[in-house]
Amino acid sequence: MTVITILGAGGKMGNRVTQPLLDTKKYELRFVEKSEAGQARIREAGNTVMELDDALKGTDVVIFTTPDALVRQISDEVVPKLDPGTKILFLDPAAIAADRVKHRADISCFVCHPTHPPVFSLLGETDPAARRDYWGGGLATQALVFAIAWGTEEEADLVETIATEMFAPISASHRITVQQMALLEPALSETLINGCVEVITQGLQKVIDLGVPEAAAKDFCMGHLQISIALLFEELNWKLSDGALMALKNAQGSLFRDDWDAIFKPENVLASVKQITGGDK
Repeated sequence: MTVITILGAGGKMGNRVTQPLLDTKKYELRFVEKSEAGQARIREAGNTVMELDDALKGTDVVIFTTPDALVRQISDEVVPKLDPGTKILFLDPAAIAADRVKHRADISCFVCHPTHPPVFSLLGETDPAARRDYWGGGLATQALVFAIAWGTEEEADLVETIATEMFAPISASHRITVQQMALLEPALSETLINGCVEVITQGLQKVIDLGVPEAAAKDFCMGHLQISIALLFEELNWKLSDGALMALKNAQGSLFRDDWDAIFKPENVLASVKQITGGDK
């Protein structure tokens, strides 16, 4: 039986991945958590908290469900203690893209990240609760991206299977590189998408402050947000009106700098993942 150690098992992400793995009945799970609150959550779920050194002995896969800012510190403690042949899995590319994890040739390293349920896929869910599973909490189907930092294809197949089971139900697992994953997160998702949506929320508040009734403004905003996504991503056999196209063209210069796409330049992606994982050191 494959032995899996989950670091940070009592946290939000640790809790998210634990139950699906338990449900498979395929793995021996070991839980490591430093915080008292996290330890309490693990015990309340009927599981046992282990000391780090004991949990790492003989383990096959170590999953880091720890915060990005602490990954370097935690991996510095964990990686030297691993048995040869151990496979480590990170749930975010930042630490690997920023070269925060020391390379050991006798262990292998992988990265995965769920896409979260896509906007229009949610509409196809038959369960009302699944249609509101925006994050991907085990009800709605989502995809996954998976990368080999270093290791063999055989090892990757095992770890990718674990990843798809952790974040099930999964529609597809996309094999990409760590560098490509860093383009998706943080550059595309956290920088661009969150930045644009934050501006939309500020715009909504602005029109409310200017006197538009809040209920009317929210209904109008959310409806147009949905139709705009459908039109611009070609999910609907319809086109923006000439007036809307003109407004869109005029908005580019007002809302965005000409060089906004510099966020995708390698040096800027590297700077971002370094900041996320503890600064420039």
